[in-house]
Amino acid sequence: MGHRANFVIVRDGKATTYFDNWAGLGAALMIADGPIAAEREAAQFEEVDEMLDWAFAEGGCLLDFDERRALVFGELEDVLAEFCGDEADEESIDDTPADARACAADAYRAYFSEIAAHWQGWCLRYDDRGVDAFAEHLKRRGIERPKAGPASHPDDVEALEMQF
Repeated sequence: MGHRANFVIVRDGKATTYFDNWAGLGAALMIADGPIAAEREAAQFEEVDEMLDWAFAEGGCLLDFDERRALVFGELEDVLAEFCGDEADEESIDDTPADARACAADAYRAYFSEIAAHWQGWCLRYDDRGVDAFAEHLKRRGIERPKAGPASHPDDVEALEMQF
């Protein structure tokens, strides 16, 4: 089964995509030390030509060095527990998806504020649309690779963006 993740690095108008079967739960934490460290981490995974479907990707990040933008999604369990209390366990999240998404946005807001010193001049975006958001970003940039399937995320997901 695993905890699948995609990582996309954009430099000079070209994207390189990576996949790992187990990195999904820690993907969001990979960006903590800034863009160069996150790129180094992502490059350790398997290079691929296609992104996962939204339903199968549990985490990931896209680092666009040309535009100095980072898109990230995935679990922040430790941060969720700190900012949302003990009620943010897996059982309650499954029962109240809107509350869970609001709490996740709060957790990412706090997390981004903590790591801001490593991201000066960058825009950080938490986007629960995951790889669908990556595909949208790449399409806007006119980047045709990696391949992506049709968008499959639910309609009620939101994003949080912060500039540093």
